[in-house]
Amino acid sequence: MVESSRQSQGTSSCSQVAEVPAKTAQTTNNQPVKSAAKAVLNQDYQGAMARGAQQLTTSQDTEVWAALARISSGAQLTTAQKATFHQVFAEELTGMAGHYSATDLERLTIGIAAIGEDPTQFNGVNLIAEIIKKAATAGITGQVYGIIALSTQDYGSQANQTINQLIDLVLKQQNTAGGWAFFGSVSDLDITGMTMSALGMHRDQPKVQSALDRAVALLKTTGFVKATGGFLIPGGFSTEENSNSTAMAILGLAAAGVNPATTFVGDNGATPITNLIAYQKADGQFRWMMGSDDGALSMSTEQAVYALGQYDYLLKGKGSIYNFKKVVPEPDPEPKPDPKPAPDPKPSIPGKKPAGESSASSSSEVDLDKTLPKQPGYKEDGMPLTGTTATQDALPQTGHQSVWGSVLAGLFMLLGVAGYQTRRLKQR
Repeated sequence: MVESSRQSQGTSSCSQVAEVPAKTAQTTNNQPVKSAAKAVLNQDYQGAMARGAQQLTTSQDTEVWAALARISSGAQLTTAQKATFHQVFAEELTGMAGHYSATDLERLTIGIAAIGEDPTQFNGVNLIAEIIKKAATAGITGQVYGIIALSTQDYGSQANQTINQLIDLVLKQQNTAGGWAFFGSVSDLDITGMTMSALGMHRDQPKVQSALDRAVALLKTTGFVKATGGFLIPGGFSTEENSNSTAMAILGLAAAGVNPATTFVGDNGATPITNLIAYQKADGQFRWMMGSDDGALSMSTEQAVYALGQYDYLLKGKGSIYNFKKVVPEPDPEPKPDPKPAPDPKPSIPGKKPAGESSASSSSEVDLDKTLPKQPGYKEDGMPLTGTTATQDALPQTGHQSVWGSVLAGLFMLLGVAGYQTRRLKQR
């Protein structure tokens, strides 16, 4: 377990969640610090990420971190691949025989959530309930990954309370330099990056953003190697740059909303992104140490791919790679009533049927103001119309007269007769 010892990358263990790789034994401060070779300025992070994810697929890596790396790279797992991960996770959980450490539970929770399954009822175990019991009393890694695991989905109020408790515990462990250590007081790049990735999911919490700002300042002033674009804080476990530590620093920065490719620019334009890509081999694997095939390259590949995945998430505004909350589409809003209803149409009468139009269209309506003559009962030459002729000329011709039409017809006939009588009197 990582809480009790650090292991060489040459050894694989189920506690890789927080392993800090080390190639060299503990050294004194008088020994020279080695640095990685100058990074090739390849900025195609998407190509490097895709090649790394493909290599993990080809090698049939079934670790939790391989699942996370492939999914965060944008790769889609097939049903068969998800079933394989499910089986591996279930067998590992069964093999624990009820003796769960916090980091084991948290690591499995991340993998289970990543493949779209429910950690509250996986293989007969409620991993979330177990994490709530154990995380607060675990070491720094158990607390950091407790925050992450409990934040992968919405697990209820008790989980949220535990997240807040763990955040408080982690914030209290930030050292005066602005970083976090596995033990002691010297900041560790891997632990600092991991902690930043957890806190980055809760930047709205009090004091979290200021803690992240201090960590970014540490990486700028102490961790960044301008000559290569990578990161190195010499300590008791490593005095050389390596891909794992740089990947964890990139992960933490991107999760905290800081672009490592623009905030950290070294000699000749070298950045943490170009530095990490320079560790990649032709087959897609990432080396642990520059120019060397020693160590657990599968772990280096996993961490490099999901660190680049988090960088990609930052650029696309997608949040944390650990957030597997399902997005529920909002329902369509109910239609609102028209605040201004259309005015009632003007009274109309059946329209005059155009020449050649069938009787089926004889029910069309026309505007009385435009159809009826100004002086009904008169022809265009001013002569009055009499009898039924006046009615027929004043009204549109239709197949039948409505009641309203009959009333109007009678009215116009009377007006026509009255006008005729008046003109005759004047002529006399």
